[in-house]
Amino acid sequence: MIAEKLETYIKSLNFDDAQYFKNNLINIENNGAVESEEAEELTNIVANEISADSTTVSCAIAFAYIPNDKINTIIESNVLGEEINSILKGILKIPPFNLEKLKLQTENHIKLLVTLSGDVRAIIIMLALHLLKIRKLKSLSEEEAFKTATEVQLLYSPIAHRIGLYKVKTEMEEICLKYFDYETYRSIADKLQIKKAERDKYIHEFIEPLKKKFADNGLKVNIKGRPKSIASIRTKMKKQGIDVDGIYDLFAIRVIIDSKPENEKSDCWKVYSIVTEEYKPNPYRLRDWISVPKPSGYESLHTTVIGPGGRWVEVQIRTERMDEIAEKGLAAHWKYKNGTDGQQGGNIFSRIREAIETPDRDKKISSEKKALYSNEIYIFTPNGDLIKMHQGETVLDFAFSIHSEIGSKCIGAHVNNKFVSIKQVLQNGDTVKILTANNQKPSPEWIKIAQNQRVKNRIKHIVTGMQNRLAEIGKDTVKQKLQQINVEFNDLTVNKLVKYFNIESTIQFYQNIGEGKIDPIKIKQAFNEKIEQKPIEEEHKFTDHLSDKSSDCLIIDNLNTVDFQFAKCCQPLPGDKIFAFVTVNKGTKIHSVNCPNAANIIKRYPYRIINAVWKKDAEQSSFSINIKLEGIYSHETNGKINEVITNDFHIHVRSYSFSEQNEGKFVAHLTVTLGSKAQQDFIIEKLKRIKNVEKVVIENN
Repeated sequence: MIAEKLETYIKSLNFDDAQYFKNNLINIENNGAVESEEAEELTNIVANEISADSTTVSCAIAFAYIPNDKINTIIESNVLGEEINSILKGILKIPPFNLEKLKLQTENHIKLLVTLSGDVRAIIIMLALHLLKIRKLKSLSEEEAFKTATEVQLLYSPIAHRIGLYKVKTEMEEICLKYFDYETYRSIADKLQIKKAERDKYIHEFIEPLKKKFADNGLKVNIKGRPKSIASIRTKMKKQGIDVDGIYDLFAIRVIIDSKPENEKSDCWKVYSIVTEEYKPNPYRLRDWISVPKPSGYESLHTTVIGPGGRWVEVQIRTERMDEIAEKGLAAHWKYKNGTDGQQGGNIFSRIREAIETPDRDKKISSEKKALYSNEIYIFTPNGDLIKMHQGETVLDFAFSIHSEIGSKCIGAHVNNKFVSIKQVLQNGDTVKILTANNQKPSPEWIKIAQNQRVKNRIKHIVTGMQNRLAEIGKDTVKQKLQQINVEFNDLTVNKLVKYFNIESTIQFYQNIGEGKIDPIKIKQAFNEKIEQKPIEEEHKFTDHLSDKSSDCLIIDNLNTVDFQFAKCCQPLPGDKIFAFVTVNKGTKIHSVNCPNAANIIKRYPYRIINAVWKKDAEQSSFSINIKLEGIYSHETNGKINEVITNDFHIHVRSYSFSEQNEGKFVAHLTVTLGSKAQQDFIIEKLKRIKNVEKVVIENN
């Protein structure tokens, strides 16, 4: 019975795809459709007042006539097809809104509607539903009326405006004004009623000389006066700080032309020419939305002229097609799609989505913004706040977006009342409650879990700070332990410990001590196991045969030049007594005669020992320089600098400091003792090559 009644109704809409409707109507009736007055009204709004396409109308019929508790059954059975299912799912995804949060984050809620519903036709049906509800405001309870009026005022009226449904938008605004500020509404309405006769008389006086000229030029037109809406008058009064009596352009003249599609633009400009010949125009008030329509699809030619009595009058010029689109928005394009259903339909959906998402409706949205919008998701907090995030981001990203302290203690979350780990990827519209523990701390693995670059950087900063603090604790522990066993704390001693425990770097050694990964008691073992150092009996033999040659360090025994490296175990400096040791595959190493390994080397490999001597002025030529480094802060950068200055044994490090600055930068100060200008150039070049080091300069001593 419902299907037959609806079929008659659908035929009146003049849709081409009658069979499509017939099949859907039968399926709707067979799946528990219930006849009601509101269902008919909702369907009528979607079909006639919004002029939606046949799929949207079918979906509206299903949503209106099938009880809410049976909608999911319809979706699961897929009797209406994937497209209608998708729209229905989009409608069901739209959650109830917290009105206080809605007032604070209106724009985010509008974007949430678009992204959450998926198909924008779901929003069109929700728009129609709220138009129906606002019309029946008096029949609702006080609580429901307030909720409906607030949602319409903040969400659905702006959406209607953005997609060009100006008639719907105006009706919504006026009902809301009447509900929230009845006295102002009544005051403006009464004054407009008093002035109605005056306005009607003025409109007649204005259009009378134009009628004959239009007819003489073969133009079929319909001219009507359009008074300003009460809501727009109220907005203008607040903006300009004036009373309704101070507003002179309380109406506009609209000229609607009966024109063929190929003549639309030329006919509009003909009308413009006739109007501006009769009345002087304001050249700064010409608006050409015919050549370049608004994103909402709005096409019209606007001008403001001086009418009788010196009053400014706005004249809107458009064709009948343009007028229907102006009244019904982008959805009205369905009647003019010229048979290109698929492609045109996709374009219209894209334009509707773009218009809703773009607050500035008169500007084209950039491709970058489109990509940004498509990647945005909106997450609810338990209190109803909306947090904007991006697809692919996790619970950990969300926790840090609230506050770094919450992120640092995050152990998981309740997402839609279900426990998940910090790795869980969030979906649009999820409600997330972060769970924390006081003993939780960030770890380096978190950097891989986080997807937001700012969150990654924040975690790196926290982890680096923790590691630095551990290193400081470890360093103090090592100092105390060495003092207990009467061993001097210096670079040589620490290097021995680093090698003994097979650690990659000094900083890592300190961190392991500070974190408790290495028992400080084992430090004593490292020195108990070392080979006892014996005086080098051959020392005098070396000094007796030292020769004075012209290079900084000479290897004697009739060899003028030999490639050499300074031994890492003792780091000899100019002035130290030295000898050379020929290794099997690492060239010649220069050792100090006081090297802890010297006795063992001389005893086991005396045939590889070569006397060596510094150039006479080498000791006097050594010098110290202060180096300042600047760049992008990271723990890795600090480690690389340490690696360069500790592993290059041509230099003696006297002091080193590394500190984080504002905006993710660092400054390091380094004082070293060098033996030559070549060494200076060498160390400066190596420091410049370190990643994230942006500046290396030598400071005045």
